[in-house]
Amino acid sequence: MKQRALDTNRLVKIWHGKLPHPGGFGAVSSEATAAEAATRWLEEYPQDVLLTPIRLEFVGGTRDKDELAWADAFLAEFELIDDGEVIPRDWAEAERLARRVRHAGRARDALDCVILAICKRVHIDLYSSDSGLPS
Repeated sequence: MKQRALDTNRLVKIWHGKLPHPGGFGAVSSEATAAEAATRWLEEYPQDVLLTPIRLEFVGGTRDKDELAWADAFLAEFELIDDGEVIPRDWAEAERLARRVRHAGRARDALDCVILAICKRVHIDLYSSDSGLPS
């Protein structure tokens, strides 16, 4: 089965217990529930992985030290598929994506362009609910 990177918006939905999941689980409220939510998700979807920019975006969304610790426990359960590397080819592809104006007035998010470039390089899909991702 082909791996797929979970976009930040999907991670947030898992975190808040908002994605349908067999057996279900609630919102994260501690380090233990954070790790459990990720583990239970991966039991059902073992192909799901992370990319460094997605991890960075998720960590950057935490609001205090406790939530940061919970995020670390949550994210530690996922494989980081890109080894923290953004190579020159990724930057070039991200810029190509950023320069593609598909719909008048619709901006392209720079981090999404980097995420898509890395996905292309490592040959994985991005599981996202963003409707305006560049292609």
